[in-house]
Amino acid sequence: MDRKSNGPPPNPPKKHHYIPAFYLSRWANGADGRLCQYSKPFDRVVANRRHPESTGFVERLYELEGVDEELAQQVESKFFSPVDSAAADALALMEAEGNRAQWDIRRRSAWSRFLHAMLVRAPEDIQEFKAGWSRLMLADLNGEWQARYEEIKKPTDPPTYQAYMRAIPEANHNRSAMRALAGIIDSENAGLKMNQMIWAVIDTPADEYPLLTSDRPIIRTNGMMVENGHLVIPIGPRKMFVAAKDQAALAVIRGMKPRQLVRESNRQVCDYAVKYVYGVDDSQIDFVRKHLGTKEQPRLMASISAKYDEMAAELLPKPRR
Repeated sequence: MDRKSNGPPPNPPKKHHYIPAFYLSRWANGADGRLCQYSKPFDRVVANRRHPESTGFVERLYELEGVDEELAQQVESKFFSPVDSAAADALALMEAEGNRAQWDIRRRSAWSRFLHAMLVRAPEDIQEFKAGWSRLMLADLNGEWQARYEEIKKPTDPPTYQAYMRAIPEANHNRSAMRALAGIIDSENAGLKMNQMIWAVIDTPADEYPLLTSDRPIIRTNGMMVENGHLVIPIGPRKMFVAAKDQAALAVIRGMKPRQLVRESNRQVCDYAVKYVYGVDDSQIDFVRKHLGTKEQPRLMASISAKYDEMAAELLPKPRR
């Protein structure tokens, strides 16, 4: 029972937003409280008005399979929802104070965590991670898992470690994958790197086109610690957030003319979009028609997948003394 209402507890959330509504709401500044969603359901880009809660989600995307309904939605309700709530507070600080913002460790880490999550929480990321996690669970390159399995297996168990793992229901593997993903997002190493970058908020002029965003809104170099390494995300129609490796990398972005900066940001968020581009209205539909989904963005999850063998080695039980 819900202690406040004496009624049944609310249903667990099944709409799992990989583009959070608090973020999209910055483009919903019209009287109807909606933004413009550009999409290409058939052979032509169309524009529709959508509430931020009604787009950028997949039902049961982060579900823990094979458990009761309340537990099944805990990755969304207990992990991503707090991540997004804390990030909303950090975004409000940037909107209010811009480059004058006094970042405390709580809000700085919250924004870093949100950005890291945005790089690995899209539907294709989840699919890739689950598939890779299953491969990881079956990997036994040196036969060490088999040796340990021999020590603990019962007479009724499958003869090999891999046969044992294959007998485990796929839902179990998917549950452990989602828990592992939450751990990756919470990685202290990734958060520390982001926290140590130089942060800036750039305002764009009112006489330029508004900034667009999309279902893949982060623009980044191939590695944040490389020369001129940076990460950029529009945080409203007239604001963008930049995290740069150093002052030289930030100077490259600040040195761009406003029109060039706006156009380049809009081009990249459109080029790398998968299903949706978002704006305040439909005034940029010709631009979006030209660019939506024309390129495939290198995904951070792909580099994580490449490290599965290393992860398998780290998961090996330590030798007994």
